[in-house]
Amino acid sequence: MAQLVASTLGFALGFLLVPMLVPGMRVKGMGAALKVGLVCGLLSVLLGKLLLVLLSIVFILPIALLGPLGVLAVQAVVNAVLLAIATRISSGVQFDRTRSMLWAAFALTVLQWVARALL
Repeated sequence: MAQLVASTLGFALGFLLVPMLVPGMRVKGMGAALKVGLVCGLLSVLLGKLLLVLLSIVFILPIALLGPLGVLAVQAVVNAVLLAIATRISSGVQFDRTRSMLWAAFALTVLQWVARALL
């Protein structure tokens, strides 16, 4: 339960910060960020680890060659998948292009890594 709350709040905070960095991403307010953050947090808890393991197996060579940067790239892909699913399920966050979603996923991944390093 604590992981769900932390993941939800992390995604919601990310949805409030990332649109300042990524052009083409729009959030309709704090309530929408919290709602989509809840969906992403729930998906992350339910599917995130499974996707990370599956994609780590698929991308074993880049991870082995790049080390932590390879893991960061795989986690960004997982976050992009979670974002794509969450924006289909709930409204409130919109992306103009797929490229904007990929950059947002990368920014969210970096924010997650920084948050984990601070905790």
